[in-house]
Amino acid sequence: MLRLHFTAADLGSLRLASGADPLWETLLSQHALTSGHGPPALGGWRRHAMARLTPQMRALLSLAPPTGYSPDFLTPTRGLHDAAEGLDAGLAEVLATPLDHLRTDLRRVLPRHCPRARTERLADGDRAALAALATAMRSYFEAVLAGHWELISGQVAGARARGARFMVDGGVDRLLTTLHPTIRWDSPTLHVAYPEDRDIHLAGRGLVLLPSFFCRGTPVTLRADDRPPVLVYPIDHDPDWDADRTPPPGGELVALLGNTRAAVLRAAQLHPHGCTTTELARRVRISLSSASEHATTLRRAGLLRTRPYGRHMLHLVTPLGRALLTGGAGPPRSW
Repeated sequence: MLRLHFTAADLGSLRLASGADPLWETLLSQHALTSGHGPPALGGWRRHAMARLTPQMRALLSLAPPTGYSPDFLTPTRGLHDAAEGLDAGLAEVLATPLDHLRTDLRRVLPRHCPRARTERLADGDRAALAALATAMRSYFEAVLAGHWELISGQVAGARARGARFMVDGGVDRLLTTLHPTIRWDSPTLHVAYPEDRDIHLAGRGLVLLPSFFCRGTPVTLRADDRPPVLVYPIDHDPDWDADRTPPPGGELVALLGNTRAAVLRAAQLHPHGCTTTELARRVRISLSSASEHATTLRRAGLLRTRPYGRHMLHLVTPLGRALLTGGAGPPRSW
C-alpha cells in the first residue's frame, strides 16, 4: 500500500496534469508492450508496435521492464505538457538530468534487465550515451505512439475533464474519492494499491495527478522522494472502441447523418471533454428526448461514446465520428 500524506498546503497545490504526457505514455506503453497484458483492444496496437521496433528501440525496452523499477529520470515531472511540445520539453529534461539523479536511478536498475555497460555509461553522465537514449525515446514515440496520439490524448482529456468536473462540483474531497477503484481517500491520507508498503509525506510540495492511457492495473509514482510528486493512474478505455472498425456503407451513412443527427454530432464535437444531453439539446435547439434518441443512435453506430458523470451522461465524439465529420478515412486500422 502506498500512502500519500497531505498537509493543507498540499491540498491547495493539488492539480490535474494538463493532458496526456508523452514520456509517461512512452514508458508505460513499453510496459504494456513487453508484458503482454492489457485490454484486448491493445492487441492490434501491440502487433503494429512490435513490427516497427528498431534495435535501438528494443535496447530502450531493457530500461523499462514490465515489473519492478524503471528509472525516474525517464519521466521528469517538470513540464508535463500535452502534444508535441511536451515531448520536446520532456526530452530536454531527460538530457539535463543531474548526474546524482542518473547515478541514484541507474543503481536501482537490475543487471538482468539492462546490460551493466550501458547503465554505467549513463550513470557516468556520458553525454553521447544520454543523447542516444533521448534519440531512441523520440524514435519510439514517433514510430509507435505518434500516429495514435489523437486517440490517446483524447481519452486522457476525457478522464481529466471528468476529474475537473468532480473537483468543481465537490472540491478536492470529491476528486480524490473518485479517481480510481484502487485509490481511497481518508483525509489527510490518500491510500493507493501498490506493490510495496511505502509512505510519501508531501510536506507542502503538492501533487500532480496524471491520468494515463497505458497505465494499467494500479497507479504508479516516482521512486525518488526528492523529485516533484506525481501520481499516475489508469483511465477506463472506451469499451465500444474497436480500432479495426470501418465506417458503415454509404447507404447507412446517408440514413444516419440526416440534418438533425449531423447537427448533434457536430455539437458534440464542439465539446472535446464531453457534453451532457441537455447541452446537446440546447445547442441543436431540439427537445431533450429527441437529443437523447439521436445520441443513442450515434452511439450505436460508433460515432459517439457515452460515460456517466454523476446523475448525467457525457457524450464524446469517437475517432470514427471525427473522421466522418472531417472527411477522413476513419481511425488507424493498425491500432
